[in-house]
Amino acid sequence: MSQLKTLSRSEMSQIKRSKTKVDGKKVVTDDVKKLKSLEVEPEIHEHDRFNYHREPIQIEYYIPKESRFAYETKYLFIKLVDPQPKNDNQKLIMNHFSADDQPIDIIKVMDTFPQFLMPILDHYNQTMHLHESCSQKYQMGLKENPELIRPALYLNEVLRKYEPTLPALEILGDFTTYNINWCIRYLNRHQIKFTTEDLTTEYLIFRHKQDCYKKKKVIEERFEILSEIFLEQAFPEDFDDEDFFT
Repeated sequence: MSQLKTLSRSEMSQIKRSKTKVDGKKVVTDDVKKLKSLEVEPEIHEHDRFNYHREPIQIEYYIPKESRFAYETKYLFIKLVDPQPKNDNQKLIMNHFSADDQPIDIIKVMDTFPQFLMPILDHYNQTMHLHESCSQKYQMGLKENPELIRPALYLNEVLRKYEPTLPALEILGDFTTYNINWCIRYLNRHQIKFTTEDLTTEYLIFRHKQDCYKKKKVIEERFEILSEIFLEQAFPEDFDDEDFFT
């Protein structure tokens, strides 16, 4: 799978198939006692909480004796996984901006690395107004108004849908994922509330799971249960129990 593209439905099926077992056992998401036993938030060290996307999950319980539904919100914490450079150009760009904990600002890339000016202008002609708006929000957000990083996050969600492009593959790397992660961390540090599109949350779940597989780390049952509930609620038409539990 290209690191840069929006997830396809077949890739979502892969998530559903791969994420339904913990220690060889199926994840249970319709057991009321199991769901109620989940803590509202996982135990994460206070100094590391900025490194997670916090997604509210509304859980619905049916109470037979009272013939009514009850609702409870629990929070899915998705650890952010940064993209890695694939070639020397990408390494040059990512190292330059990450060294100062800065977003990858396409306008600054063109100013700082003139050798990449023409390829970027040629391919981003139709979306340059979005990149310019992003750049302005980065600069003003970092200097005077942190709230402006929130619309910068939303702009990157839009820009991600145009990727992959040739400049991203050959020069910039997965800059939209890098910037989405950067914006989330920045907003978390400044305790600024924000939301993400369902497709973005889906993508962050996928990246976290792929990172766990790569590192051969066990995915916590709480994460499995709440991420399954999120996917079923966000994409009900694409959710298939038989496919999920295959």
